[in-house]
Amino acid sequence: MKGPWRVLAILAAGVVVAATLAAQAPAPAATATSAAAETTPAATAPSLAPATTPANSSAPVPYALGRHWTDPQGKPLPFGSEAELLDFLRTAKVLSVSRLGGGINFPKKVLLEKDGIQANAVFRDVNEEKNTPTFGGGRNELFFKDSYIFEPAAYELGMMLGLDNVPPATLRKYDRTNGSIQIFIENAINERKEVEEHLKPPDDQEWKKQVQMMNVFDALICNVDRNRGNIIITPDWRLWMIDHSRAFRRNTDLQSQSPINQCERSLYTKLKALDEKEARKRLKDYLTTFELDALFTRRKLLLERIDKLIAEKGENQVLYDFVWFAPKNVGKSAEETAGKPQ
Repeated sequence: MKGPWRVLAILAAGVVVAATLAAQAPAPAATATSAAAETTPAATAPSLAPATTPANSSAPVPYALGRHWTDPQGKPLPFGSEAELLDFLRTAKVLSVSRLGGGINFPKKVLLEKDGIQANAVFRDVNEEKNTPTFGGGRNELFFKDSYIFEPAAYELGMMLGLDNVPPATLRKYDRTNGSIQIFIENAINERKEVEEHLKPPDDQEWKKQVQMMNVFDALICNVDRNRGNIIITPDWRLWMIDHSRAFRRNTDLQSQSPINQCERSLYTKLKALDEKEARKRLKDYLTTFELDALFTRRKLLLERIDKLIAEKGENQVLYDFVWFAPKNVGKSAEETAGKPQ
């Protein structure tokens, strides 16, 4: 083990881990590593407390604003917008390619370079369709599809909903092969490693809030492959969602409603306000008409589920606020800030 996570592995369960953040934003860069078929039980978030300001924190950072990504050395990439980053991902020269460990689709980690700027990214080219594939326990699925094209779809939809924890992804051709490419999250681990090394979030309530947001998003996109390998954790304990190649099914029902017992307030508001015509326009390059129809049917069912919970339990028991606070110790490593309140 190396880097900040070497320190975390020897800390006791309640230790606070501070972040390496750039000014005004959660600093980690983003990536995608696919995962082995290990199902992570969706966590519930009972009685989540309202967001509070940590004593040693700066002003809250809007959840979907001010993101900064880093190069392989941990330095912020000099892009003024995510549009510039996406253009870099599409057009930069590939300097090297390596196989990422874990996962069943063998994504590739690529080092990109353009105008003296270098960054790691993940290239996926899986594109498989079957009418009736068989899964464990003899379960069949009609219209099975496992495709790279769903990664940029998840990113676009996430941004429409105010979620910034699906790393930027776009379409690209490499070595005469169509695929998607996504910025790599430097200096991060996946949830499988967190469990294996008995690492604990410094604030369990704030972590559960993020998990509950993931549960709502996965229900919306009908993601059948959320597992510990594709939940990414940065040293500041931000949760990042990657590897959505088996999402956006044509199923028109919710997979399981049991994990959906609360919803972040702004996510609920944006789900209700999502303009279907605009969303279809932004997602038409990635999703078929059938997939889009199923998506909006699930949105209706998801909102009905949340509205029913509000009617039964009251709004304050169902909706909660999640606000990301940038630690004041910006620019320090986890080794320097380990065990110190954020």
